[in-house]
Amino acid sequence: MEIKQIEDRWEARHGERLAGTAHVWDRPDGRRFAWFDPIDAELIAALCDVIGVERPVHTLADAHERGLHRRLEAAGFVGERYEHDWTLPVATAAGWDDLPLAGFTIGSPETFGMDAVRRFDDEIRADIPGLRGWRSDAGFWASEHAEAYDPTVYPVAWDPEAGRFAGMVRVWMGDAGPRLGLVAAARPYRGRRVAAALLGVAFRVLRERGHTKVATECDAANPGSKALLEKAGGAIVGGTIEFVRHP
Repeated sequence: MEIKQIEDRWEARHGERLAGTAHVWDRPDGRRFAWFDPIDAELIAALCDVIGVERPVHTLADAHERGLHRRLEAAGFVGERYEHDWTLPVATAAGWDDLPLAGFTIGSPETFGMDAVRRFDDEIRADIPGLRGWRSDAGFWASEHAEAYDPTVYPVAWDPEAGRFAGMVRVWMGDAGPRLGLVAAARPYRGRRVAAALLGVAFRVLRERGHTKVATECDAANPGSKALLEKAGGAIVGGTIEFVRHP
């Protein structure tokens, strides 16, 4: 079997016949993710022996795909992290007051400059399980915000007295409906309902547009975020397992 890289994918071939592929993404936190086709344990192991020779390979699987789990485990993967899928009603958080935001300047990323917000986003993601070490660049940030970005549901809080960002909420407006990508406060502002108030700001916009539900994800080992989603009336509707294969 011959394995070689072609742009962002790796191909495994038996002579002229394509046996399978691995699409690879090196994330801004330094982790290498791969998605395989077909899902064959022997083929996946062979691909990982090449693309994961110097660092671990990560991949994702729906929590209910037991057959996929078995094939990944046979290829040398082990489950590393569990993420719950949630559905949130818009009405609950849309009714929250914004008193915790008194004294802050609230605006979209354009208000403060995309590059400054990108650096704040790196700071926030460093505290999120599964994303520690995240350092994006301007190119990645631009591509991430190219399609589903809507500044009206992306409130950012700036503390003018301290001269720093306090929190941020990010809702992506995709074809499948709104998805909450981030709700967080910077460390000095946690426990002050800043993140909850920002969620209310974004969800009031969604309510005005007629949206009733929002999808999101939360690491099972993140009790603070889990508590906020429960307070917002959220319900767990599924899950995703992150698998890793070490060299």
